[in-house]
Amino acid sequence: MTGTDWSSLDSGVAGTISPHTPHHDSAADLSVVVPMYREADRIGATLDDLIGFLTEWNRTSEIILVDDGSPDNTADIVTPYLTENRQGMLNCVRLVRLDRNQGKGGAVRAGLAQSGGGMILMMDADNAATIREIQKLLPALTMNTGIVAGSRALTDSDVEAVKFRALTGLVFRGALAALGMNVIRDTQCGYKLYSRDAARVLAEHSTENGYIFDLEHMLLAKRAGLGIAERGIKWHHVDGGQVSAISDGLKMLRECLRLKKKLATIETSKLRHTLAESRKPDVLVEAKPAVSVTS
Repeated sequence: MTGTDWSSLDSGVAGTISPHTPHHDSAADLSVVVPMYREADRIGATLDDLIGFLTEWNRTSEIILVDDGSPDNTADIVTPYLTENRQGMLNCVRLVRLDRNQGKGGAVRAGLAQSGGGMILMMDADNAATIREIQKLLPALTMNTGIVAGSRALTDSDVEAVKFRALTGLVFRGALAALGMNVIRDTQCGYKLYSRDAARVLAEHSTENGYIFDLEHMLLAKRAGLGIAERGIKWHHVDGGQVSAISDGLKMLRECLRLKKKLATIETSKLRHTLAESRKPDVLVEAKPAVSVTS
């Protein structure tokens, strides 16, 4: 399925944003978006680490948790962490709930649409790469750079991974090169820093909900005229993820062919128009339909 099914967003919780509500503005330097699906066993420890760092960091921040229709008690686990009261340098911790599973791409898109920070970090709920790795990405987020991707494939990367995952990644990168879609060496690492401009373009124009949403994001940002950078990070494999490296790797190859055909139909002028509009002072992102935001 492509595109976010915005009708599936839970609108029955206090704090619901109406379809005409302007883009959320937290006046934070950084928004951290954490997509979650069946993460009840892991998200608590991740939030403890994330909040502990951000409250003492030297920049203001907010955390946007996106529950992608989890059938377990993920939302219940994170509820005690939610707050609109500032804790040190952390402005707030908020929850966006999708009442039906969309896929990671849909969850990230919802998070980007609701983020108000000057830059946005997308990181996985398993904390495979911790918030501290952002220090390696920040210097590369220059004026004309849209996305800085954390990488497990560079010489300065520090990776603890099982061998079959590493092999699958190598095969996938080779396939992307053959298709002319090799934007960077590691497209699939779940740790990426977005500029505010890139987030606005992608919240409006991205449609992929599955595993190739990362690749779509980078190709769309590049088409819009934004640069893509890649920096090595420390990453460790965490058991219990929702990805099957072999079966999903084969699926991604098929999906890449479909994505390449789809992107060929997108007008570059529309992407660059959105980018230009996002750079105007006091311009708000086009509001999305009702999203439940719990705090």
